[in-house]
Amino acid sequence: MKADTAVLLFLQSYFSRFKSFGKKRSDEVVAADHAGEVKVPQNIGFRELVSNTLEFDIGSLLRPRSFLYILAGMGVILFQTYNNLAINNLALRNEKLREQIQMTSSVITSQELKIDELHSIRNIAQDAVALGLVPSSIPPVELMP
Repeated sequence: MKADTAVLLFLQSYFSRFKSFGKKRSDEVVAADHAGEVKVPQNIGFRELVSNTLEFDIGSLLRPRSFLYILAGMGVILFQTYNNLAINNLALRNEKLREQIQMTSSVITSQELKIDELHSIRNIAQDAVALGLVPSSIPPVELMP
């Protein structure tokens, strides 16, 4: 019966906002249940109306099934957070490895250029010997621009 009264009080306060509905209703709302009629006065305060309507049963939250749902939700959230952190860590490691590969390829390229330079000097020296040219004992003269 208490739930019926709370619903009626909620509906009464909701419909009292409409002027046409407010003029047609009487000063009291009559609620009937199996035992008989109960008259509910119209001038109940908003705070009491809300407290009657929103009665909260804490016992329903303290059941083991509720804790299992909360635990499962927390497990999903923790799993997702761990995955995000792992992805960020892998991206950081990937970036560091990419930089190392670029540095290594740069060093390799410079060494290849040096090898080509030395190889070309050697080829020139071999060609000069084949033509019968002899290296000069006079050091080269550098010209200043």
